[in-house]
Amino acid sequence: MKIKHFMLTAALASLVLSSCSEDDEQMPGTIGISTTQDSYEEGAGTIAVVITASDVYDEDVTINYEVSGTATSNEDFTALSGTAILVAGETSVEESLVLIDDEDVEPSEDLILTITSTSSLQGIIGTNNTVTLTITDNDSYPFENGILVSHEGNFGQGNASISFVSSDLENIENGIYKSVNGVDAWGDNAQSIAFNGDMAYVIMNGSQKIEVVNRYTFESVATIGGPSESDFLNPRYMAIANGKGYVTNWGDGSSTEDDYVAVINLETNTVESTISVVEGPEKIVAYNSTVYVAQQGGWGENNVVTVIDATTNTVETTITVGDRPNSLRLDADNNLWVISGGNPSWTGNETAGQMDKINTTDNTVTSTLNFAVTEHPGNLEVDGANLYYYMSGSVYEMEVTSTTLPTASEITGLSFYDMAVINGKLYGVDAKDFVSNGSLEVYDLTDNSLLASKEVSIIPGGIYYNGSAER
Repeated sequence: MKIKHFMLTAALASLVLSSCSEDDEQMPGTIGISTTQDSYEEGAGTIAVVITASDVYDEDVTINYEVSGTATSNEDFTALSGTAILVAGETSVEESLVLIDDEDVEPSEDLILTITSTSSLQGIIGTNNTVTLTITDNDSYPFENGILVSHEGNFGQGNASISFVSSDLENIENGIYKSVNGVDAWGDNAQSIAFNGDMAYVIMNGSQKIEVVNRYTFESVATIGGPSESDFLNPRYMAIANGKGYVTNWGDGSSTEDDYVAVINLETNTVESTISVVEGPEKIVAYNSTVYVAQQGGWGENNVVTVIDATTNTVETTITVGDRPNSLRLDADNNLWVISGGNPSWTGNETAGQMDKINTTDNTVTSTLNFAVTEHPGNLEVDGANLYYYMSGSVYEMEVTSTTLPTASEITGLSFYDMAVINGKLYGVDAKDFVSNGSLEVYDLTDNSLLASKEVSIIPGGIYYNGSAER
């Protein structure tokens, strides 16, 4: 019995092993496709695309693959044949994908390679039969990822200009509008710049116009208004709301009745209407469909923020703040902060500076911080949870949650005509003698150290961050 049982068990084992061995010889191998990574910069050169078989074949196998995706053959990569030969006895074959490094600025594109068929009856296309590669661009526009500085220039001399400073602060290019567009005289008093998408709107106060350019190339797109037109009268600043541009205009300095906000159709680059406001509309910001205008007073004095409904283009209300509100900013919680400089001593009616916090939900002042009568702050900036302002040659910092003004400054000995705080850095422009070239100075706010001082053009008056263009 024991001998018979042993022989039966051995026979069954032999049958099982024999069966498995025969199945292994007949089991077809799988074929797949892969690369070492799924994203490549266009300047990467030649990429190895590997087609792999899990078995060795005793004859050459033709493998057909399809090329698809948003990348274009012979523009983004050298044309592929769509066929690879797996040589008998080998388990892989490489296809060389050659990327084309052009000079065009373009979005990332996908290249998809998919195995569709093979010449071997035993070759099974595996689940890894497709590979998707993302080809990223390595080119950039000339004026992205840096700082734009607007220059007023000397009144009546047509020497307003724009400078570009690279993000590493190593390179500076002055007069970019004139060099790009091949003009000698551009206009008077580049007062400010506003952005909307790819467009930059340069408000030219002295020339009574707005120059519209591509913000990344500075190629001219359109001109709105002009000295011989009636669109603007002393235009100052611009904000974007509800798909429209809103531009403050002082009007005639000798009149208190002709100040207004011009409404710009951004599709046709035309002034489609005006909104009458009280004297001296200056800085302007937008939150959703509401526009806030600091009424500094023009050549006179004022102490309100005008609230405009951008859906109806009507004045909704005015908010009383300090005398001569000169700057206003929204914080991360969409509270509106307003700095008022107060009346200076030369007016014969000197008043204290003031900082107000406004709830944009109901447009009420929720807190007020008062400066001394002889203190006249300006250039309010917000960066994260901190507020910054300039006063008497110094920059001060305070948290948005603070209930008191700072008693000590962060940086002293400055002579800023304007300043901006961007990503933890303080950028300030010094107009010097208002005749010769000014300078741009950059400080690291983590330790208040001076990072760079760059010579720019005549009367630098505005600083703007120009980030990355959409790809």
